[in-house]
Amino acid sequence: MKFDTAYYESVIEQHRYERLGFGAIDFGMAGMGPDDLRTKWVCHTGAGRFAEAVAAEWPTIVTTGVGLGGPPHAGTLFQLLRAIKLQQCGLRVQIVLGDLDSYNARRTPLDLVRRLADQYEEFVLALGFDAEHGVLRRQEGQTGVMATAFLLSRHLDDDDFHWAEEDLAGLYRNHGVFDHLSFGMKQAMLLMAADFVHLLREDRHVLVSLGVDEHKYVAFARRGAQRLGLPAERLSGIYTKMIPGLGGLPKMSKSIPGSGIDATMRAEDIRALITADSDNAPNDDGSALLQMYACLPDIEGSEYDRASAARSSGGSEWHRVREQLVERLISLFSHWPK
Repeated sequence: MKFDTAYYESVIEQHRYERLGFGAIDFGMAGMGPDDLRTKWVCHTGAGRFAEAVAAEWPTIVTTGVGLGGPPHAGTLFQLLRAIKLQQCGLRVQIVLGDLDSYNARRTPLDLVRRLADQYEEFVLALGFDAEHGVLRRQEGQTGVMATAFLLSRHLDDDDFHWAEEDLAGLYRNHGVFDHLSFGMKQAMLLMAADFVHLLREDRHVLVSLGVDEHKYVAFARRGAQRLGLPAERLSGIYTKMIPGLGGLPKMSKSIPGSGIDATMRAEDIRALITADSDNAPNDDGSALLQMYACLPDIEGSEYDRASAARSSGGSEWHRVREQLVERLISLFSHWPK
């Protein structure tokens, strides 16, 4: 599977998502216009209603989460930075550290998961997340969310879980990450849905920010919420493009060694990898360098357009963009606890 323009078009068409940018979106959010939004996200479901709730000053929250299968790679880093960007724009934001997700779905030993959770917590705060005006939490010990998971479990069956497998499931199977949808993986999916739905039970409008390969998780949670009698229309999703992986892989992933740049790499190794990248993808969606650059918090629509044009023409301006990306990645990953 390739996460390219054809894939995005297929997802948008199949699931009737609206595209962000390209003139097809008529709302901004938290001071970000459509040109700015399209640098960070590719499509959404219900985000317009969420933006209206924000404007009306109704209770709202953005939520995202990261798995703890290992140190963060560039895709994880930029998912966190998007959440921090929305917080800096004035939205209430929750970041969930998926400790029980990794323990159940990836069978990561509990002591390792807990150490990683400590590191991720320190990392997120060092990146600029304000825990006093947002929520930074683990899944372990959250008995209220676990109770919501039990309430949801009555309303979801095996067909729902199999339908909601992420689009990269086949890739992970091919690389030996897992071979079937196990009970532990279903537990992880249920708890993730509860992470979203519990916020609905608090009478909020909820916006979930995930990678586009995970778009079915929001629909899965909405199914359960609706069957539970909650206002599922208040649960919205906004989806990011995939950052292509190295070595021809479609996505940078903690679960696939060698697919990307991660926080444990030395500065000179990060610099060498980006310098050596030929960046010969036929379009912008396939350029790992451009997609990483777009995810930097201060890069808005106009800067993205200039970088895209520089990539097309090559030369000194594109070289400058690449150098800027290298130094920013090295600086951001330097916050990872060693």
